[in-house]
Amino acid sequence: MTLERRTFLKALGTVFLLPAPGALADQLRPSLPMDLGPFYPVEKPLEQDADLTRLKGHTSRAKGEVIEVTGRVLRIDGTPVPKARLELWQANAAGRYHHHGDDHAQLPIDPDFQGYALQEADGDGRFRFLTIKPGAYPAGQHLRSPHIHFDVEGKYTRLVTQMYLPAAPEMLAQDVVLQHDLWGQNNPIPQNIFGKLTPGASTAEKGATLCEFDIVLENG
Repeated sequence: MTLERRTFLKALGTVFLLPAPGALADQLRPSLPMDLGPFYPVEKPLEQDADLTRLKGHTSRAKGEVIEVTGRVLRIDGTPVPKARLELWQANAAGRYHHHGDDHAQLPIDPDFQGYALQEADGDGRFRFLTIKPGAYPAGQHLRSPHIHFDVEGKYTRLVTQMYLPAAPEMLAQDVVLQHDLWGQNNPIPQNIFGKLTPGASTAEKGATLCEFDIVLENG
């Protein structure tokens, strides 16, 4: 074999080099883009810190079950997205948003609940919030399953998504907004839309439930 032919074949092998077995399988599943919803807080509250359960000057704390929500913003290869910007907003324990467009008068507003937070992830892509377990609420003839909204900006990607809390299958099946956002990926429902709950494991609130939820951006 001539030197020229050997060099050509070596280069050809380099061009068509295939990834190692399992390399693609090791990639994380990107978080699903989901609806922004009608209750995004266009008018931001004065307080936007990571503790949504307490407001300065208030003697009472937000009503409901306190949970710690923590996780990381990652790329699909599992590496962190440092300094990602996260917005979080949600309904209170009764299922009511502190939003002028939420006209569910039968559901009480909680004046002690912040309802919104803005945070920059740390250098490892980690975020942490202390909040209240959101309640379900009516949406037309259906109920919205308990969920928390996220708007995440990485270096190259912006993603609006929702974290759902584990619920009965019949609750999830009748949630038409969730079913729409799944775009047919509901048999089974992707597990990466759910927060993983561990009762009593919070490090920020003694006895509170820890809710772990990673957000995966396709391009970081």
